[in-house]
Amino acid sequence: MFKVGDKIKIIDDDQTGTVIKVSKQGVSILNEHGFEETFSASELILNQELLINDFNPKPETKPIKSKPHQSDAPKEIDLHIGHLVDYPSGLSNYEMLQIQLNKVKYEIDSARTDKRNRIIFIHGHGSGKLREELYKLLEAQSRLEYYDASFQKYKLGATEVRLF
Repeated sequence: MFKVGDKIKIIDDDQTGTVIKVSKQGVSILNEHGFEETFSASELILNQELLINDFNPKPETKPIKSKPHQSDAPKEIDLHIGHLVDYPSGLSNYEMLQIQLNKVKYEIDSARTDKRNRIIFIHGHGSGKLREELYKLLEAQSRLEYYDASFQKYKLGATEVRLF
C-alpha cells in the first residue's frame, strides 16, 4: 500500500511525514520535525494534494429565471398591536389604530408587488373598532375583495383579502 518516498498524514494526529521504510511491523516515517516514528498502515493515509490539472470545472450555465407566480397560500398578518411594536403601553388608542392600518396598507402593497393573491388579517374579536376601520380601508381599495376568514380557524377574528 505505502512505498518509500510517499508523503503521508497521520489520521488521528495533525502530523505529516515521508515513508522511509515499510515492513511487517509497520510503516516507518520521518515526520515533519525530523523524527522517525513507526505506525500501522491503518493509522496513515496518503497526503495527496489536488493538482489544478485534476480539476475539470463544469461549463458555466446561466441561471433559469422562473416566471413570477401568484401564491395560493395566504399570508397571515397579525394586527394585534403587541406583534407590531415593542412597547405599546405608551401609545394612545388612536396611535395604535394608525399603526395597525398602516401595516394593512403596507401588506396590501407588498402582496401586489410579490404577486400574492391572498392575505389574512388577524384582528381579533375585541370591540370591533379595528375590524370596522379595516373594512373602511379595504372598501377604498381597488382590485380586491374581502370577507370573513375561515370561521373554523379564526372564529370571527380575521378577514381574508383576495387581490386581483
